[in-house]
Amino acid sequence: LRGETPFSTFVYSRLHLSTLSEKGQTLVELVIVLAVVGMIVTGVVSIAAISVRNARFSKDQAVAARFTQQAIEWVRQQRNSSWSGFAARAGRTYCMDQLYWNIVNPCTQTQVIPNTIFIRTATLTSLDANSVQVDLNVSWTDARGLHQSRMSTILTSWTGQ
Repeated sequence: LRGETPFSTFVYSRLHLSTLSEKGQTLVELVIVLAVVGMIVTGVVSIAAISVRNARFSKDQAVAARFTQQAIEWVRQQRNSSWSGFAARAGRTYCMDQLYWNIVNPCTQTQVIPNTIFIRTATLTSLDANSVQVDLNVSWTDARGLHQSRMSTILTSWTGQ
């Protein structure tokens, strides 16, 4: 450069380095901001996925409890219609994909309640001549493993049959 003085060369080189340094600093800031935004987005997506999974599990629990209650009511009706016929069924486990006495022990993975993922079993145990314990179990498997909804009751010959 013509007419350069040592001072003007020094000032020029300082300004040039300052501009390069600011560009580098801006690039580092951009990378940091992108990393922080990425972590925030990952956290939000993770929380949303957990919420969806928990909501699904809660729904499945409620449906399983409903199927368990439905079977208990059906078994009570069977007891009410004929104690002797009902008591004669004690000592067995019934696979109840439908609400009827289906003696299949154990239930297979294909014997689900129609159009669901749930398997329902009822075990009847005679306690004495006038009482039968009924243990109902509705189970299902999802990504987190095997889950169960259980209910137990003792039914007695209250009608004097």
